[in-house]
Amino acid sequence: MKEFLKQKLLENKAGIYSLIAHHYSDQINEMGCSLFRDWLSQELELDKSKINVTSLYSAARREQKKGKDKSKTEELQPGLQPKQKSVNPASTFSDPGAMPSSVDNITEM
Repeated sequence: MKEFLKQKLLENKAGIYSLIAHHYSDQINEMGCSLFRDWLSQELELDKSKINVTSLYSAARREQKKGKDKSKTEELQPGLQPKQKSVNPASTFSDPGAMPSSVDNITEM
C-alpha cells in the first residue's frame, strides 16, 4: 500500500488525497495535517514538499464530514423504520355502524 500511495503522490493522481485521508483518518485527526504530512513523508520515504498540505487538509475535512453525516444517519435509522400497520379487514366490517373513511368525503344533496 505504501508503494502505491508513494507512486500516486509522485504522479499527482486525482483522488489520492481522499484515499490517504480515508486510510489514515485516525492519524490525521490525532496529529493534524501539518504533523501528519511530516509523518507521511517519513512513512513513504518521500520528500514532504511532494505532499500538498492544502489538498491533504481539504481531503481530511471531506472525510470528517462524511463521518459526521454517516453517524447522523445511523442515529436516525431506528426512527426511520416505518411502523407496521396491522390490516384486519374483518374488524372494519364487523361493526355495522362503521363507515369507510372515503364515505366521509361524500356529501348528500
